[in-house]
Amino acid sequence: MSEPTATPATAPLLPPLYNALEPLSPQRHAALRLRHGDYTFAAGISAIPLAAEEFAAASRHYPIVFTTAMPHMPMALMSLLADINTFVDANGAWQPGKYIPAYLRRFPFFLAQMAEGRDEMALCMDTSATQASSTEGEVLFGADGKPTPFLDQAFAFCRSLEAAMQQTLALSNVLTGLNLLQPAAMQFEQNGKPTKIDGFHAIQRDAFATLPAEKLAELRDNGVLDLIYAHFTSMGAMQELAARSAARARPLVG
Repeated sequence: MSEPTATPATAPLLPPLYNALEPLSPQRHAALRLRHGDYTFAAGISAIPLAAEEFAAASRHYPIVFTTAMPHMPMALMSLLADINTFVDANGAWQPGKYIPAYLRRFPFFLAQMAEGRDEMALCMDTSATQASSTEGEVLFGADGKPTPFLDQAFAFCRSLEAAMQQTLALSNVLTGLNLLQPAAMQFEQNGKPTKIDGFHAIQRDAFATLPAEKLAELRDNGVLDLIYAHFTSMGAMQELAARSAARARPLVG
């Protein structure tokens, strides 16, 4: 990796959780290390971007909904409370046995376009992340200035996730084109009172049920049908998430 001379073109529009993006180079980051396994950085996020290929794994643990803004991209809900992740404990540990979305496993790395109109992508990092260290963790560059196997793996993972998110965008466009994604709401009981959660989109079962047979066959053949069913299955986790959120919101007594 040579010393970059440009600022990432995506820097002004930072994705959730990122405070800054800095292209990595041995000249500037030879001493940088990365600790992993601590998810404190995600303790204040209640919805996490999800790739379509994660639906099967994530649907067993989290409700999968879609953003209200276009394009309607999928998100895994971590809480029904703003700025709270009910799956991260006070020590920054993720709840054992629960799927960890790839978006979090990628952090604090990110692929960014180096200049408008160019295809060149650089591996960047939020060097302000709590995982960054100069004394402990995985080394990013060897003594020869070359990326370590750890950094090579991080680059490969970022590239794979970027491709997966492009495929997810295509999925969103398919669902939007079929008019399946509509504003949705869930109602449940919290502390003995009915509570309504809205502000998201979901696939409407009635609209899905009226799709012609040839369209269903097309969705089956291109793999979208499995993702739709995974979304439907995931909504069954909403009641448990409501209970987790209510427990987190309950004031301590004594």
